[in-house]
Amino acid sequence: MRILGLGGSHHDFAACLVEDGRIVAAVEEERLTRVKIAFGLGPRLQRCLAADYVLAEAGLGPEDVDLIVANDFLNPVYSLRYRDRIEWIGHHLSHAASTFYTSPFQRAAVMVMDGRGSEVERDGERHGETISFYTGDARGLTLLRGITGRIATAEQRLDDTYENSIGWMYEAVSKEIGFHTVGGMGAPGKTMGLAPYGTARYVEALAGLYDLTDGDFRQSLAQQEAVRALIAGELARAVGAEAAEQVRADFAYAVQANTERIVVELARWLHRETGATDLCLAGGVALNSVANHLILRETPFERVHIVPAAGDNGTAIGAALHGHHALGGNPWAPAAGLFSPYLGRLYAAEEIEAAVAARADRLTVERPEDLCATVARELADGAVVGWFQGRSEIGPRALGNRSILADPRDPAMKDRINAKVKHREAFRPFAPVVLEERQTEYFASAVPAHYMLLVPQVRPERRAVIPAVTHVDGSARLQTATPELNPRLCELLGAFDRLTGVPVLLNTSFNDNEEPIVETPEDALRCFLSTDLDVLVLHDLVIRKAAA
Repeated sequence: MRILGLGGSHHDFAACLVEDGRIVAAVEEERLTRVKIAFGLGPRLQRCLAADYVLAEAGLGPEDVDLIVANDFLNPVYSLRYRDRIEWIGHHLSHAASTFYTSPFQRAAVMVMDGRGSEVERDGERHGETISFYTGDARGLTLLRGITGRIATAEQRLDDTYENSIGWMYEAVSKEIGFHTVGGMGAPGKTMGLAPYGTARYVEALAGLYDLTDGDFRQSLAQQEAVRALIAGELARAVGAEAAEQVRADFAYAVQANTERIVVELARWLHRETGATDLCLAGGVALNSVANHLILRETPFERVHIVPAAGDNGTAIGAALHGHHALGGNPWAPAAGLFSPYLGRLYAAEEIEAAVAARADRLTVERPEDLCATVARELADGAVVGWFQGRSEIGPRALGNRSILADPRDPAMKDRINAKVKHREAFRPFAPVVLEERQTEYFASAVPAHYMLLVPQVRPERRAVIPAVTHVDGSARLQTATPELNPRLCELLGAFDRLTGVPVLLNTSFNDNEEPIVETPEDALRCFLSTDLDVLVLHDLVIRKAAA
């Protein structure tokens, strides 16, 4: 049975193809259109590029698909091509399916937290999903409780205000302190990076602008307007650029601290209600890797699984897997082994060589006998390397197939990459990737973080060893590398360890600021030639820029 899942909302469109319960391919629209988060593309789309992509990977056309499933918050224009064939499901249900059906758990509690999901009308007013709790087992997913929020405006707009939403609160603070991304959306990832530079002076003030009771988060429209007014007033009173920047950092700290408090309390309630030892998370709030780690530390849950595409892009995976298990009548049983995030297509050697040949006058190319030893030497000597291998990873975090890699031992490396390669704010940190068997030597956590969605502390005695990936508060957004998921990345880490004695590399997404992660060999070459990357590795080719 072949099932096409369509995902997204008014942004982060994606598609996933499942065949007999196995994910054949999944990709985000932004990787193909090269427009970040694919915002605003709906009215102009004549075709769904992501759907074409995943079908082509299996050699299929739309007529070969048995079932098409999409969440009902998806921009209807985006799904126009398939509209008459779509089985519509709830937005939060697709989030829940994306994380439970990719988990290793027989039974789990499931928590979905985002900005807003599927809409319902109550007493003539629009409401949207904001927080949903489920249980999952062999029978599928069962809704335990759902929280919705009233939507303030009559038309669906990007700047809608909606009640009872953790995601809205975090994004609103991000916007008010000046962090915007494509289409005017907030940039919560920047806020999370800035938070450790702040102080606690606004934590209690922000806590007074929502209500948190047993398993319930409420924030009225009036409280939301008060959040905006509080930030605007404090910024207006700040004297000088330095004081204003400290206000921004302090509000970043405040919204992060309050989000951690809310998420942990909701998780504790969910554990009491279900008695489950395993927890699955999805929705945009589940990309808050600091809060995710606190759930493990401060709640009775013993294991946590977060789907790598926790945002709206992951609803494509959830829609397809819900189609297989719930609509197709196939009971759930976890697959052996880890969920692989590497779901893009594999580019043939001929495609890579053709892309390189088209720019031959600007490049020098070699095919070394020992690729990983050669690249490890370049990294140890200070090179910043674009690393393009195998199938692209799904989700916003580069996990070693579309990555920029560097030496974490160099204390100047963070500033160099931010300024010269990524062209982004200097405060934003970079992530470490470590060999799984060496994780506890460097990080104060034995829990593997295969998808870069947990933030433990770097061990104090190791912070001076890997300063480029140690944030100002001693933390690190960790990726654990295992041969089961990425043998070549592990081979490179091993080669770097043999040269330096450090089994860790700096890993960040292969893209310039405000552009999507590269997908094709052409994308990788274009990014390499337009930034200060030193070396590009395309599968087994090591590429450098030709002398002018």
